[in-house]
Amino acid sequence: MTLPPGAKLGPYEITAPIGEGGMGEVYRARDTRIDRTVALKILGGTLSSIDHRISLEREARAVAALNHPHICALHDVSRDRETPFLVMEFVQGETLAARLARGPLPARDVVRYGIQIGEALDHAHRQGVVHRDLKPANIMLTKTGVKVLDFGLATLRSAAPVQLPMDRTPTLHEQPTSEGGLLGTVHYLAPERLEGREADTASDLFSLGAVMYEMATGNRAFESGSPAGVIAAILQTDPPPPSSLVASLPPALDWVIMKALAKTPEARWQAAADVVEILRWIARTSGQVPAAGTTRRAWVPIAVAGLAILGAAALTTTQWLRASPPAPAMMFSIYPPAGGGFTPTTSSVQSPQFALSPDGRRLAFVAASGQEPSQLWVRDLDTLNPQPLAGTQGAEYPFWSPDSGSIGFFSNGSLKRIDLAGGPARVLAPAIHGRGGAWSRSGQILFAPTTQGGLFTVPAGGGALAPLTRVDASAGEASHRWPQFLPDDRHFIYFVQGTTPQGHGIYLGDLGGSPPRRLQNATVRAAFAAPDRLLFIMDDALLASRFDWRSGRLIGEPAPVVSPVAVSSSFYGAFSVSERGLLVYASGEATAELVWLGREGQHTGAALPPGQYADFRLSPDDRQLAIAEVDPGTHRPDIRILDLVRGAKLRLTYDAATDASPIWSPDGSRVVFRSNRNGLHDLFERTANGSGQSALLFRSDHAKYPTDWMPDGGRIVYHTYDNATGADIWTMNADGSQPAPLLAGTFDEMQGQVSKDGRWLAYTSFEAGHAEVYVRSLSDAKERWQISAGGGYDPRWRGDGRELFYISADSRLMAVPFDGGVPGPPKRLFAVRVAPPGQPYLSNYDVTNDGQRFLIKAPVHDLSSAPIHVITDWAALAGR
Repeated sequence: MTLPPGAKLGPYEITAPIGEGGMGEVYRARDTRIDRTVALKILGGTLSSIDHRISLEREARAVAALNHPHICALHDVSRDRETPFLVMEFVQGETLAARLARGPLPARDVVRYGIQIGEALDHAHRQGVVHRDLKPANIMLTKTGVKVLDFGLATLRSAAPVQLPMDRTPTLHEQPTSEGGLLGTVHYLAPERLEGREADTASDLFSLGAVMYEMATGNRAFESGSPAGVIAAILQTDPPPPSSLVASLPPALDWVIMKALAKTPEARWQAAADVVEILRWIARTSGQVPAAGTTRRAWVPIAVAGLAILGAAALTTTQWLRASPPAPAMMFSIYPPAGGGFTPTTSSVQSPQFALSPDGRRLAFVAASGQEPSQLWVRDLDTLNPQPLAGTQGAEYPFWSPDSGSIGFFSNGSLKRIDLAGGPARVLAPAIHGRGGAWSRSGQILFAPTTQGGLFTVPAGGGALAPLTRVDASAGEASHRWPQFLPDDRHFIYFVQGTTPQGHGIYLGDLGGSPPRRLQNATVRAAFAAPDRLLFIMDDALLASRFDWRSGRLIGEPAPVVSPVAVSSSFYGAFSVSERGLLVYASGEATAELVWLGREGQHTGAALPPGQYADFRLSPDDRQLAIAEVDPGTHRPDIRILDLVRGAKLRLTYDAATDASPIWSPDGSRVVFRSNRNGLHDLFERTANGSGQSALLFRSDHAKYPTDWMPDGGRIVYHTYDNATGADIWTMNADGSQPAPLLAGTFDEMQGQVSKDGRWLAYTSFEAGHAEVYVRSLSDAKERWQISAGGGYDPRWRGDGRELFYISADSRLMAVPFDGGVPGPPKRLFAVRVAPPGQPYLSNYDVTNDGQRFLIKAPVHDLSSAPIHVITDWAALAGR
């Protein structure tokens, strides 16, 4: 139908036609009630193309809830007799399609518009809305930036897939209107949509990649003379990198766009927020680095020729190493393995882990490729590709030998070393929760084996352990960690964790036994950079002070180097320096949202918006949620109770320690949690309604992690550590008395979960050499089954005890029937992204009593896919 000026649809008076969209005609109109200019989209007969199971009203409510500066607002959905129409914000400007008709955009606009489109998608995706039809014609360029149009065509994540019969594929000139046709222009559709699968956030990200490709090059990523040719190109071929067509483009942009255009959803960016984070980084770094002698927020331009391209990065590094005079400081980036990411970052309080070799020629880092377990990788900076090191699965916190030929690391409760010349990884010493190591030229390794004690030494070839430092509890010390040797191989620096924030600091130690000396207040570890600099972090900024290490004195005011630098709750700062002047660092914070998923993995709503959540647990009646949420001021988690019915949130703890791992009493009246406010992780309790004060429930000589409460309310289940047997599962009375081992074998056992009838214990054990889930009877030790196969951890019971859930080694939520005390075959439910078994105290998912809904911690700003950055001659930035 065509409406002339002056025609009315309800209270809306047509003033002029605008054009024709994918679902009907579009008009400029006036809302006669409030004299507001709006855009009307006449839906006409295409209304039936929207999924039959979702009403127009439901979809409109979801879209109308989107409130974002880069999304065209939907004001109303109405009907005039038999004519349904949408009432939208009227946006003045030019469509991106019209702008692209004149050629590609400048790189700065590609990045700027990409950020704004990504922000719009991120906002919509977090509300459960998928666009489905992102293309240049649906993006308006205005004076205030981008406006993404036609979210009125979006469908909720639970919608059925669009069917694509190949004999009814639309032409490039026609918009599909029949049942089963495409709701999008074929050039921008993801491969899985062409194969008939439903639209989801991953398909929107593919469309974003296709739009950005066209913005950057002026060409469509997939082009052909026929629709069938376009479809074949999308399914089978990869377009050339944008920078191969437009040489002036930052090569980092290639990585962003090509990853978005990956054929499989798993290989793409996992969230629009990830794309936004990387594009913001490109915007910051493609022309600026911090200047010497300025505040942490002041910057000066530098050259960017080496930014983010690995070949150019290698060339830049090699030239720098060989040059006699110092070359100007340059920055470039290193990216995770293809299809993978830097790990561990699935916990919101972790950061990427890496170490530069002393000679500055290699970078060791922890990463995973695809669904493989995390392990050590080594990247020679004069080559293009990193190489994994076999036998290093589960590695954490790598450090180098002085000759740059070997790497020390922690894995599966041990300190290990691996030699780059060949041979398997070797166990050197037990280290239940290793927190940093240093390797001397004389062949000694200084390391922190736990999160609760002092430093030890062990010969680099293996041998007897010897304690070196002792935690002084009377002085408010809780642990010693993150050591580093100084040039004389006798003195070293290390981090002291205090029982209060004021107690944290950097200390100077001496192998000869001289009393330690406090050097600097600090919230995370420091690093020595030869010949005379101490690097440390304050307020997320990396600073450098002159350091007379012989006398143990810092000299003058610190100078800023880079900002921000990622930190974690283990007091680890994500930076490393070499003896040759290279600096590597990671920036940003990992954030997550708590989302509800059904058994098919469908999104059913969000419980909490993005934030830093350590772990959580549903109350016995599924009406409340106990959360350990990181306080932005202290960077430590506190316990909060969220009322899932009313939305109210009650804070239970306020101290500057780590308060986490909450579990509920069976009647829902009490919460037990761990806290290191007294140094170790002891068990505390608090009433769930916030009355009274937190009280110490149980204290011992080892850290403790509560995991469950017996159904009768009599005893609490937790796991703790023993120097002889490793991790064991214990119980104690609900008043903290009579602790006793429940499962204390020769292997690590943890994550104990008791079925609601009190008959069965599900737990994770490393007896197979890796994490597997087991179930055993609490009355007859002979009744025992291995539940998982090929790896598994983090078990949870359904309320009636007739089904057990766990996470598989390839990050799938698994369901196992357990009827009559006999386990059935496991069923794969859906993919999840949760913490690995190396962090067994974190609860990253939970399940309702009926086993139908799952609360999952889903990464939003995911550091695993973000690059880590390298600066050459960093000292020049700090004024030498």
